[in-house]
Amino acid sequence: MFSLGCERFNSGLDHIRNKCAIAYDSSPERSISQKTAKNILRLCDVRFSKMRPCGLFAVDAALPLQLLGLVATYCIVLLQFAFL
Repeated sequence: MFSLGCERFNSGLDHIRNKCAIAYDSSPERSISQKTAKNILRLCDVRFSKMRPCGLFAVDAALPLQLLGLVATYCIVLLQFAFL
């Protein structure tokens, strides 16, 4: 459930980045909304990234599948050692 929550947060953040990029490129003149969109894009680039515990792996929707693959690989290796 934690990885699903992180994935929803990351996809929401990507959606906000896309909307701000569209708002920033929409009008050629400098306006308040364009400055706000640029500031939001800068803030997203600096402050938000995928959650990485100890910098080892990203917590997202693919994490349970990666863990399952890791466990399956180690089980196969242990079975190979047991039957050799």
